[in-house]
Order: sequence, then structure tokens, then C-alpha cells
Amino acid sequence: MHRSITRTYLKHYANVHNGADELMPLTGAQRRFHHARSTDPHDRAQILPVFLEFPPGLLSTQRLEQAARSVLLRHPALRGAADTAGGVPVLRIDPLPEGPIVREITAPDTDRALWAALDHWPAGPGSFRVLLARDERRDLLAIGFDHLVCDGESTGLVLDELMSGYHSAGPEQDSAEAALRRYREAVEQQLAREHEASGPQALEHWTSRVRDAGPGLWGTEPHEPGPSASARQRVALPGTAPHRPFPVLLEACHTALARIPGTAPVAYTWGGQDGAGVVGCFINTVLANPQHDGVRESWWEDLEFVDTPFDEVVRAARACQAPWTGHLDLVLTLIDRTRRPAPVLDGVPGRFTYPPGNRTQEPVIVTAVHDQGELSLRIDHDSAIVPGAAATTIADVLAESFADTGQFAR
Repeated sequence: MHRSITRTYLKHYANVHNGADELMPLTGAQRRFHHARSTDPHDRAQILPVFLEFPPGLLSTQRLEQAARSVLLRHPALRGAADTAGGVPVLRIDPLPEGPIVREITAPDTDRALWAALDHWPAGPGSFRVLLARDERRDLLAIGFDHLVCDGESTGLVLDELMSGYHSAGPEQDSAEAALRRYREAVEQQLAREHEASGPQALEHWTSRVRDAGPGLWGTEPHEPGPSASARQRVALPGTAPHRPFPVLLEACHTALARIPGTAPVAYTWGGQDGAGVVGCFINTVLANPQHDGVRESWWEDLEFVDTPFDEVVRAARACQAPWTGHLDLVLTLIDRTRRPAPVLDGVPGRFTYPPGNRTQEPVIVTAVHDQGELSLRIDHDSAIVPGAAATTIADVLAESFADTGQFAR
């Protein structure tokens, strides 16, 4: 059996678990989030938010609280918090909180107030919260997750169950023991995939990809994140394009970084437990750094190895003395809303939104939201370390990549 970072971690975890039901192992992505928070001078979690607008006065705090408690009972990961046991990173599952989960916010600037509340995320209150801000124009609902316990696919599942619980008592609950068992089994399956994907063939593949990768340009030294600046674009996807927007996006991001010498390869998030019904963080961060073929061709080859943990790719790069040693300049995320339209509450449809004011976790983050025949692009960058000209280059290349559709709008 081959060695791997995953296998080594599981050996350490076995030494501290001691059969404790409340202690869960961490996936590779979870360990990265845990490390990032432990090295942040302000102890900040990486927040994954979902925002929904409804007409003013529609939402009931009491019904939201009932629905949120139902979700927390069903999905133990959302009650979890990263911890260490004997020096080993773990997820510690806490009981259902005694205090309220839903917090109502009243402020002149609801956008700013919600982001401030999400950004101030003490370690104690858990990894899931529901915030409601009201003004004369709207009810703005923010559902916040510590990314360590929830990936993008899981947010959709939580949203479905939260809205279902708002209308009724929600689905029949598993016992607490059954819910813990389902989550533990899902994490163990994910870790088994990560170990299997860390074998010699996978490492040889990724070594060939990263051998000449650029070292990275923005934020390579420790720094205090600056204000986030954003650009937004909308693209109509005619014909067969709605089914395959991701390779086009990936190629555009790669092309943009290739125009800026010294940048690291584009990275993207991949994975999830689609259809499994388990909330958790089951993603991986994958690089796209083609050698001879184009990005789209090499991406198809990379798909065989997308489960190789990011940390294994970093270790392979360092072993071959590549210039790149793990830094990321740009991360691409695709959110697929084609199967999950905005919810309807009491007969009134909500609307997904994304207020300005977020804190950017990476130098540049490109978020693409795929909704039926349209793609909404948001390019966020840390203005303290990424020059405005570089951010404009990235936005322009993304625009160029879809220009031939004739349906581009900024």
C-alpha cells in the first residue's frame, strides 16, 4: 500500500479518537481550512454565505428558528467546530445550541451589517448561522456557513431543507446516533478516495503538470487583507453552451494569468457529495496548468486525478523543486443553480443576491453562477495586493471568451 498524507493523518487520528462519538476526522480540504484559520491573526473562519431577498415583512423569525433547528439536528457537521485532540486536527460535534440560531439585524445599511456579522465569527457559536436584516425595501436573509463544514453542494441541500422546514415540520429526523454515523461514513469514504488518489500514477501526473508552474505573484508574503473590489458581468449561453460553461471559464482564467508573468496556475474547486444527502466539506482544490495541449484538452486528462488532495500536489511540486510551492493567485468556482431555483415562501418567490462588502479569501476569486441559459460572473480581488490593471485584464479576458455569443453584458 502506498504512503500518503491522508494515511499518515488517519494514523494520528486513530491514536486520539478513542471511540469518542463527537470526534470526527477531517478531510483534506477541512484540514486546509483549519490551518488557514489557525494561522490567521484574527482567528477568522472562511465563510460561505447564501443571500436571499424577499418582500419586506414576509419572513417569520420564529418559523426560521424552527427550520434552522431541524437542519442542525439532521446534519451534525453544522454543529461541529474545528479543534485539536492531542495535537491532531479534528471536528468536534457539539450539542444543539441552547440560544437562538436566527439573529435579526436592524441597521441603516443592511448589506454592511450582514457582512460585519458574518465576518465576526467567534469559535464558540458553531458553524452555521441564519441572519435576517429588514428595511423598508426588503427582507434580506443571510445563511452563513463555516466553509470547513460545508461545501457549495451542501449549501443547496441545507437551503432546500431550511425552506421545507419553514413551511412544515420538515423531514422525519434520524436519531442522533444515525445522523452521526451517516456523516462519519461519508467522511471516511472521502478520505479513502483521497488516499487512493495519492498513488504513484497520480503524483506522476501532477508532477508533470506543476514542474514549470509559476511561483505566484500576489500576496506571497503575509499581509493584512485589504478591501475587496468587484466586477460583475452577465453572459447569455445559447445553443449547447449552457451544458459546458466550465471549460470555457477555465481556459479564460488560464489565458488571463498567462498574460501576467510570474502568476501561479489557475485553481478551481471540485467535488461534493451530490445526491448523498450528507452535509459536509467534500471538495478539493485542483490546478489547471497545461503543458502542450490546450486547457480544455488537458482538463479532460486531469479529471482522472481530481481527487488527489491539493497538499499532495504541493508536496510533489516541492519534491521536484518546481518554482510553484502551493501559492494561489486565482481560484475559480462554478455555482450550478440550474437544478435549484430560488425558493418560494408563502407563495412569494425569493431572489438570490450577493451584496457588496465581502472579504476576499484569495488574491482573485472568480465566481460563476450558472442559472438556466445565463452565466453571472463576479470577479473579486484584494485591492491591497492585486493591481487594478491586473484585475481589469482578467475581467477583459473573461469578456473576450464569451464575445462570440453576441450576448455579453457587463
